[in-house]
Amino acid sequence: MGISASLAAGRIVALSPDDETPIDLKSPAVAAVLSWLVPGLGQLYQGRRQKGVLFMVSLLTIFVVGLWLGGGRVVYASWKPGEKRWAFLCQAGIGAAAIPALLQSWRLEGAAKQPVLLSSFMVPPLSRGQPVSQAYATELARVDPDIEPEDFRPLPPWRQFRPFPPPGMLDRTPADQLSVWHKQLGRFFEIGTLYTMLAGMLNALVIYDAFSGPMHPAPRDEKKEKR
Repeated sequence: MGISASLAAGRIVALSPDDETPIDLKSPAVAAVLSWLVPGLGQLYQGRRQKGVLFMVSLLTIFVVGLWLGGGRVVYASWKPGEKRWAFLCQAGIGAAAIPALLQSWRLEGAAKQPVLLSSFMVPPLSRGQPVSQAYATELARVDPDIEPEDFRPLPPWRQFRPFPPPGMLDRTPADQLSVWHKQLGRFFEIGTLYTMLAGMLNALVIYDAFSGPMHPAPRDEKKEKR
């Protein structure tokens, strides 16, 4: 496939693959950024309303369905050693809808030791021995049936989630929070992850379309067809 584009009067113009109608791409860089922030927003900025609405509704629907299937837990950012969430690199392609995951990760793993509003939405799972605030420990024990107040050990001024026992002692402590999520959600955790990743990856095509205009089919080779 190729892209037909020209520079006319200082504006970048692409040609519609349907009827060769000129399409004013305005500022392709701005359109690409807008389509990353919200799928289809760059196309709306360029006046391509039908395509913009189609992209926006379809991709955000896929993303929201994935979030719903995963109980709001499948989109999170974590770069802890051994617990890197590589799936988030694809999920981040959806733009603004994934940004809360970065904020929640920064809050939980930073000085605050708790997410925004103590909400578990897009919050990375706790690893064994991870310190959290007293307020967040209390909230988790209240809303999660698989987490008890006894799962947190005092670590002033924080609370430590399911710390490892001293060397030589038998470890009878349940697993980390990610294992709890897999137990609660079953296959829906992976399905939700797949949906949200797919939405982010498909938006890469939307961004490309906003930057370069619609793609054209390869030209037909009439000589080969006659043969």
